Amino acid sequence: MSRRILVVDDQEIVRDFFKDVADCLGEEIETAEDGDVAVDICRQRHFDIAFVDMRMPHMNGLETCKAILDLDPQARVVVMTGYTEEQTIDEALQSGAVAKIYKPFDIDVVVDLIRTSGDGDRP
Repeated sequence: MSRRILVVDDQEIVRDFFKDVADCLGEEIETAEDGDVAVDICRQRHFDIAFVDMRMPHMNGLETCKAILDLDPQARVVVMTGYTEEQTIDEALQSGAVAKIYKPFDIDVVVDLIRTSGDGDRP
């Protein structure tokens, strides 16, 4: 069974990148353009891994990370950023995020994070 991936980023190009990677790997993916939409999606289903951008309008990445983990403590959250904001990233990691990645992405790192995110057998 495939893994379920959620990508939360206000940039369509980033969401499209992850869709392409997930399609190549045969994984399920949903995307959200902001944290509010992501939280609504997470209320309806479990994701094995969620990639969350730190800088977004409405609900920032830290708030989104915490909200996802409150709804599903077993989800693996990876925070993404194109900026140097170590304090906020460290806070996300202390709140339960499992990794951080920087834009532009190293595709090998993204693939490895997806492949190690779980067995896809959860509801």
